[in-house]
Amino acid sequence: MNININKHITTIAAIISLFVFTSCEKEIDVDLKSAEPKLVIEGLVTADSLAKVKLTMSKNFISDNTFDPVLGALVSVSDNTGNSEILQMSDDGMYRSKNLKGVPGRTYNLKVTVEGQEYTASSAMSPHTVKIDSITMYPIPLFKYAFPMIHFQDPKGSKNYYRELLYINGKRKKLDEDATDTDDREGFYMSRIVPAYKENGSTEDPIKKGDTITIEHQLLDKGAYTFFETLGRISSSLTNPTSNIKGGALGYFSAYTYDRQTIIADWTE
Repeated sequence: MNININKHITTIAAIISLFVFTSCEKEIDVDLKSAEPKLVIEGLVTADSLAKVKLTMSKNFISDNTFDPVLGALVSVSDNTGNSEILQMSDDGMYRSKNLKGVPGRTYNLKVTVEGQEYTASSAMSPHTVKIDSITMYPIPLFKYAFPMIHFQDPKGSKNYYRELLYINGKRKKLDEDATDTDDREGFYMSRIVPAYKENGSTEDPIKKGDTITIEHQLLDKGAYTFFETLGRISSSLTNPTSNIKGGALGYFSAYTYDRQTIIADWTE
């Protein structure tokens, strides 16, 4: 499943298309002003799943929103226990591993070589999965519908970084990028509203009673969190999202654990 999110902003970069690999796939299209094309790297390793990496070139503001894969790249992913694999390109343009899967607690390293230029990134997968305790629906006076709210226990001992994905009736909800850290709430029992706003030009409430609501609760490392946190506020900062990739490419590399929970939407008016 591919869900597009469009953010139109003025920066020094070009259009980039970024997507998050979960058990489904989601695309984030970021429309930026004209600039020289740059390599966009989008890669991740999730617990018990094969590594995936997508390579595209950024495009100009006036170009169509199609993104051709970069062919002929050398892409490899390794971990801190000595496992390593060269990823093969599949029919959909994705570079995928055949054997290397995410294991909680390991650190993963990405190396991409395109036309002699090398790009590298590293991401540490937490040894823990932070489980969702429950999901409730939270009415907000200004809206005619309720927002999902997740409840979970933040582990003690370290600052943690979270991101939520929202699915409504199996479809990834648009325009709802949300990442946060525990800051001074480390070890607290936490409740977080997951934003669900109307899509541009739509008069239809995004959530109705009886809808199937699924939330994916991700535990990120700091580098991936910084990318998604800055992605969420680029319209005000007028800069590109902060990438954790070295070598001058746009994008991100993320290894994370996650939990999912599903409810049927209902609330008291």
